[in-house]
Amino acid sequence: MEVSRVASPTPAQFRAVHGDMEWWQAVDFEVYEHLVENEYVVAPRPRPGAGDRLPPRKPRPPASEPPSQHTP
Repeated sequence: MEVSRVASPTPAQFRAVHGDMEWWQAVDFEVYEHLVENEYVVAPRPRPGAGDRLPPRKPRPPASEPPSQHTP
């Protein structure tokens, strides 16, 4: 099955073509709603691979100990 690669219009483009919302039919509102929702979809964050992991964090010293004064 071949997937169509036609770009969807933006909500602004849809409004420009379909005119005043006062004259829209129910199907126009449905399509417009989906266009607005799709505009704000956030892509899921990619899962980190084994080489993408950050090094482990160093634990904080207890509150009773002063922070070390190391200068690199």
